[in-house]
Amino acid sequence: MYKFLLIMVITIFSSASYAINDFHCTVKEIYKLDDSGKLITKAGFVTPDVGSNFIVNRQSGQITGKKITNTMSGVMPKVYDVLPKENSYKAITIYQYTVDYLEINTYNESTQKPFLYKGAFGEVITGVCTFL
Repeated sequence: MYKFLLIMVITIFSSASYAINDFHCTVKEIYKLDDSGKLITKAGFVTPDVGSNFIVNRQSGQITGKKITNTMSGVMPKVYDVLPKENSYKAITIYQYTVDYLEINTYNESTQKPFLYKGAFGEVITGVCTFL
């Protein structure tokens, strides 16, 4: 019984402390690529609202938020988080015909880390993230 309780306590504390490393992100701007090749400010039916928030699981790269996801059809992103003090955090989800791409500038010395998200439907979303 003692071993079981010890394992439960360790599991609870390790999962709680790991969630601290997740990103809490706020959408600042939303763009679409128009027919002339310019980025224009335009929200679509699948894009989050300016000012909305979402969470990025740092380990899996999964985005959780209203009207924003990078795990359509159960496909999970691949995370590239090498040398975060020198490189940006990247999560790429490759679907059959399109991709989602998230980049967070973790090397930025500010507490607010700029991000860029290119979604599968062509939307480009920018904003800032902080560590939870």
